[in-house]
Amino acid sequence: GGSLAAGATMLGGAVPAVHAAENNTIRLALIGCGGRGRCAVANALRTKDQGPIKLYATGDLEEKNSSLAVKVLSKEFPDQIDVPKERQFLGFDSHKKAIDSLRPGDVAMCTTRSYIRPVHVEYAVSKGINVFMEKPFASDPGTLHRLLRAAEEAEKKNVKIAAGLQCRHSPARAALIDKIRSGE
Repeated sequence: GGSLAAGATMLGGAVPAVHAAENNTIRLALIGCGGRGRCAVANALRTKDQGPIKLYATGDLEEKNSSLAVKVLSKEFPDQIDVPKERQFLGFDSHKKAIDSLRPGDVAMCTTRSYIRPVHVEYAVSKGINVFMEKPFASDPGTLHRLLRAAEEAEKKNVKIAAGLQCRHSPARAALIDKIRSGE
């Protein structure tokens, strides 16, 4: 649905070609490993015409969320999940560690709660990492202004920020989300 379209846009021509010829795989870091994050990664990994894409790192407050994300996504995308335990980062600084494991041109998928999202987006942009973020974008005017400043910085650095689109009323999407959340 809409998230897939956003993912295709993000992972398509919008991402600058910065990887060496011998490895053009786009690495993803999932920041916030809950159900919405798992679905966003699944959408990105299904975007086959954009070149090779792999989930490379995770960042979450809880180990169970990270482990479940890797387990569930590995079932459907065994060749596109490359997240050993040492790249399953935990804690309040897990976003930094996950983003630091990426290369410029890769994508940080920010799917945490909106109150903390500006911190993650600002850090990714500062490192030259493209961002996919979910809605809602901000929890208050102050966090929205932070995101707008991050967008200005991203434009200066030719870093892309894309956003998921809500399509919660799609029966097909609801069935897919239920499947991914249940770990089937």
